[in-house]
Amino acid sequence: MKTLYKMKSQNILIAAAMSLLALSSCKKDKNHDAPKPDATAVKFTASIAGQIKTKASNDKWDSNDAIGVFMKTGTGLSTVLASNKSYTTINGDGEFSPSAADQTLYYPEDGTVDFIAYYPYKQTITSNKYPVDLSSQSNQAAIDLLYANNATGLSKTSTEANLAFSHQLSKIELTVKNGTGVADLNGLGVSLNGLNTKADFDLGTGTLSNVSQAADVSAKLTTQTASVLAEAIVLPVADATGNVITFTLPAGQFKLTLPAGSKFEAGKKYAYDIELKKDATSQPTAVALSATITNWTNVPSGDYTVGEDQNGTTPPAGVETVLYTETFGTGTASTKPKVAAYTAWDNTSFTFSDSYGNADLRTITSYGGGTNIHVWLPATKDASLKIENIPVSGYTSLKLKYDLAANGATDLAVISVKVNGVAVTVPSTPSPSTNNTFTTIELDNITPQALNTIEFMGSLSTNKVGVRLDNVVVIGVK
Repeated sequence: MKTLYKMKSQNILIAAAMSLLALSSCKKDKNHDAPKPDATAVKFTASIAGQIKTKASNDKWDSNDAIGVFMKTGTGLSTVLASNKSYTTINGDGEFSPSAADQTLYYPEDGTVDFIAYYPYKQTITSNKYPVDLSSQSNQAAIDLLYANNATGLSKTSTEANLAFSHQLSKIELTVKNGTGVADLNGLGVSLNGLNTKADFDLGTGTLSNVSQAADVSAKLTTQTASVLAEAIVLPVADATGNVITFTLPAGQFKLTLPAGSKFEAGKKYAYDIELKKDATSQPTAVALSATITNWTNVPSGDYTVGEDQNGTTPPAGVETVLYTETFGTGTASTKPKVAAYTAWDNTSFTFSDSYGNADLRTITSYGGGTNIHVWLPATKDASLKIENIPVSGYTSLKLKYDLAANGATDLAVISVKVNGVAVTVPSTPSPSTNNTFTTIELDNITPQALNTIEFMGSLSTNKVGVRLDNVVVIGVK
C-alpha cells in the first residue's frame, strides 16, 4: 500500500509540474516559441525623417544605441505577436541586430506583419505606454523620443525592414551672447519656466496623453567660442504665448517672454539667437535669422536682444518641413531591375522613369553593413532617374537632399540635377577615398510648382566610374 501511495504521489507531482510548464509556455510571445530551423530572422535598418541613419542629439546614431520593437498585425497594437524586443546598432551605423539571442524576431511562415519601434529603449513598458520624463536635460539623447510605424506588410521574403523614425517632441536651442553692460557669461543659468515635463506616449497610436507636472526646466549648457548654447527638449505646445525664458547671471536676471503665436511642434527645432544687455533704456530687437535643417526640422526663430527684465518681440514664422523621403523601398533588388520594372518605391503615387533605360535598382553591402536599395547610374552611359508628380502646396521654395556614392575617384557633381526641367547648380564635392561610401548633397532655394519633377542625370561624357543614388529627401520651406 505504501508503494502504491508513493507512486500516486509521484504521478501527481509530475502532472502538476507539466501543467506549470505548459502554463509558463503559454505566456511567451507567440513569436518566441522555438522557431523552426528555417525560420527567417528580421533585419532592421533605421533612419530619421529627413536625415539618413541619423539620431536625436547629434548627426548620427551612437554605438550600442538600442530601440524597442513590436511585431504585430491589425490596427495599432491590437494584435501583438512579439512585444518590446531590444535591437542594438553595435557600430552606430543604423544597422540593428538583436541585443540578445532571446530578443530575435522571426517572420511567421505565412502572411505579413507590421512593426512599431521607438527610441530610446526601456526594458519595462506598461500597457504599451512609453513614459516621457523631461525634468532632467543633462543627457539629450536619453530623452529624445523617436517613433516609427512605417514598416508594414512585410514577410519572410522581405530583405530588410527599414524603420523611418521621426521625433515626437520639440527642441529649443538658444545661442546666448553677452552685449552692452554684460562683461561675460560666467555662471549663466537658463530656465524655461512653467513647461510640463511628464506625459505618456501611446506606442499603438503614436499620441501623447496625460501631460502633467509643470516645472521650470533647466536647459543643458555648452560653452562655445563666443557664446553659450542652451538646449532643451520639451513636450509639444500648441500655444506657448507668454511662456518665459529666464537667463540668470550674477549681474541679474534677463527675461524673454514668448510673443503671441508662439508654439512648439513635434519634430521641429526652434533656434533663437539671444544677446543679453544690461541697458534698461534700449528695447529688444528681432532680426530674421536664416537657418539650416540639421537632424531636426529646423524652425528659425530669430535674433533677440534681451534687456534686463524686458520682453522679447515676435519671431518670424519661417518653417522648414520634410515633405517626402524616398529610400527606394524595402523590396528586393537582387535581380537588378530597371527603373521601369521596379515597383517597391516608398512614394507609390510618384512616377519613376529613366529616359535612357540604363539605370537599375541594386543593393550594396558596404553601405553601413546593410543591403540598402539604391539606383545605380552606370559608368560611360547616359542614365537618369526622373521622379514626377511630386505635390507641393503652400511652400515658397524647396530644398533637396540626396546621397551619392561613387565607384571610384570623381567629383560627385558629375550627377546633374534638374527640377521642373531647370538645371540646379550642384556644388563640387570630391568623392571619399573609400569607394562606394555615401555623401549627402544638399541643394536649396528651388522654386516649386504645383506638381514637381526632379531628375538626376549621369551622362556618357562625365560619369566615368558609376555612381549610386540613395535617400532622396524633399524639404518644403515656408
